[in-house]
Amino acid sequence: MTKTFMPNVLETVQKMQRLRSRTLGSRGLSLRLDALNQIRRLLVDHEDRWLLALKEDLDKPLLEAYATEIAFLLNELEDTIKHLAKWMKPVVKHRLLISGAEKTSVTAEPFGSVLILSPWNYPLQLALGPVIGALAAGNGAVLKPSESAPAVSRLLAELVPQYLDPDLLYVVEGDADVAKTLTDMEWDFVFFTGSPQIGAKVYQAAAKHLTPVALELGGKNPCIIDETTMNEETIKHIIWSKFLNVGQTCIAPDTIFVPRLFYQQFLEQAKQQIVDFYGDTPIKSPDYGRIVHKQHLANLTRFLKDGQVYYGGEIDEATRFMAPTLMTDVKEGSALAEEEIFGPILPIIPYDSIDDVIKQYQTRPVPLVIYLFTKNKKMVQYVQERLESGALSINQLMVHVTSPNTPFGGKGQSGLGNYHGEASFKTFTYQRTLYQKKMPFSLPQQFPPYSKVALSALKRFRRIVF
Repeated sequence: MTKTFMPNVLETVQKMQRLRSRTLGSRGLSLRLDALNQIRRLLVDHEDRWLLALKEDLDKPLLEAYATEIAFLLNELEDTIKHLAKWMKPVVKHRLLISGAEKTSVTAEPFGSVLILSPWNYPLQLALGPVIGALAAGNGAVLKPSESAPAVSRLLAELVPQYLDPDLLYVVEGDADVAKTLTDMEWDFVFFTGSPQIGAKVYQAAAKHLTPVALELGGKNPCIIDETTMNEETIKHIIWSKFLNVGQTCIAPDTIFVPRLFYQQFLEQAKQQIVDFYGDTPIKSPDYGRIVHKQHLANLTRFLKDGQVYYGGEIDEATRFMAPTLMTDVKEGSALAEEEIFGPILPIIPYDSIDDVIKQYQTRPVPLVIYLFTKNKKMVQYVQERLESGALSINQLMVHVTSPNTPFGGKGQSGLGNYHGEASFKTFTYQRTLYQKKMPFSLPQQFPPYSKVALSALKRFRRIVF
């Protein structure tokens, strides 16, 4: 049963979380590990229910749901549990001065009570992924799942209290009005995943309280292929990554750029690859999901008028189905050319020179990721030096997000801050310095009235020390 949203209860939860995060005995390694192990139990004990909820919300195929949601989180948990003790160790440095021995110790401290606002496209992974980082860092968290994934949201609200006390994790369900009420409150840190438009509002609300934020947003991720990698294997990976989760993935390739000489070849092979994956009638495929809701389907439908449908384009509103769609002849300046698609529509654009693509993206908001397929090392360097992005992935699509060694995040319109693995721990902590200095004596020259001799001595000593 959905809990009624009560701000006064939430204020009590905030106080509990802040008190716990600031009590030394309550935030030690063992208790953090206990919390992380409870999340692991939450996932493993109810695996079938999670998969059923994901099926209900997005009609996710079981393998996709397990791999991209449950397995992803279990991997993140195991990496965090393995390395947390090392991450928590203070960084200690010493320095010897004429006036004494200096010691600094920098510790990673929790912020306190953290608000986490999660989206609907990966409703379990993108809810509990940030929670793992927040709890590992010693914070308490209040989680607002997306109302557009109601089955997962209900299950989170039901199961979380069975595994974690509210001073660690508290789930709040509700619509956009509830989200606004939450963001208007004063938090110690806010973590948001979603669109740049809503992210800007979250940022503005947090700024009123000078609250630090992390924003995981999106963008038009280009995928550039050169003549050295124009083959069936490349196209297979592109089609798989684009239509995984029906294209509702922030790091999906948004637009494909193909050398003009190979353009027709790419179109024909991409079409065949869709058939190989999903058959001639994808609506009947058990391996192809659905659009989250009818409003998003309507938003996607408008893109179809901005070019020519080469393959696909079928829609069934009753089942929220949109076929895997390849598009050509994209109109310059159209919504399809300028906006993030976030669905199963793939524009394919020929190019004559790599500089044509680079010039386009040098004047656009920074994408979350650039995909580049090439065997030419100089091409990698050329693109890396001329285009900005949260990540540059060479000859692979989307798998960079699965590495706990890879900070995930964007810049500008594609995001602010990053997480995953140690990056999550750093995001949900602030650095606190303990400074100590043993002074056997004071130097009289450091106090007024100052002398020219003291200044000369200071200059000489500075050169010796540094």
